[in-house]
Amino acid sequence: MHRQIIAVCGKGGVGKTAFSAFLSRVLIDAGITPLLLIDADPVGGMTLAVGERSVSTLADVRDGLIASARRGETAQVASQLDYLLLQTLVERERYSLLAMGHSSEQGCFCPANDLLRSSIDVLVSAFAAVLIDAEAGIEQINRAVTRRVAPLITVVDGSQKSVETLRLFMKMAFPTPLSVVTNRGAMKDGGQLPGGEAFLGSVPESRTLRQFDCEGRSLWELPPQNSAVVAVRHIAKRLGLFADNLR
Repeated sequence: MHRQIIAVCGKGGVGKTAFSAFLSRVLIDAGITPLLLIDADPVGGMTLAVGERSVSTLADVRDGLIASARRGETAQVASQLDYLLLQTLVERERYSLLAMGHSSEQGCFCPANDLLRSSIDVLVSAFAAVLIDAEAGIEQINRAVTRRVAPLITVVDGSQKSVETLRLFMKMAFPTPLSVVTNRGAMKDGGQLPGGEAFLGSVPESRTLRQFDCEGRSLWELPPQNSAVVAVRHIAKRLGLFADNLR
């Protein structure tokens, strides 16, 4: 796999961030490194889920650029962007993390999703693959932030709202088929899904996962034999993200 861009989306609260954290872990364990993790949800759940804490964000970059523009330093803005992106990137041995964050500025310079798209374009060539934990809604998809994504994975939890969100995604035009994962043991065979999507599998409910989440612990600390981790590993293999003989 070479510079594959994977995005995970879905209605807020369905468990897409936990799924993203598990998927990033199994990819790293399979040797797909360096991996670029993009926490594109302003809430920043992916950052915490993989054990990172205080990080600079793209929102910080945007706020700084707006401040420079207001001071009349427009000539410096373009030259600052690449440097500021690299300063924002959290670099570890087998992965790097880029967090979107939430901007406090209302200025129109570099709208957040445009900046995210530019960031992906600048950084993607340095990584074996990119995994995006997307915003809960559809704004980033509408703005074509994920225009080069394959696959695009939607997580549903069996609730009517999550299924309606899936239906809304399916009405959009994507270059690749939409793949679906059901979470918390819902719709285990995919039989109750709308149809037309690629059903990848179901992630079971995990008491240990809930405990880790309540304690604010990194989901990467879960043992490899945890049922949720095992299920995501099988889903990744089904997607063809790594060879079946890799663990």
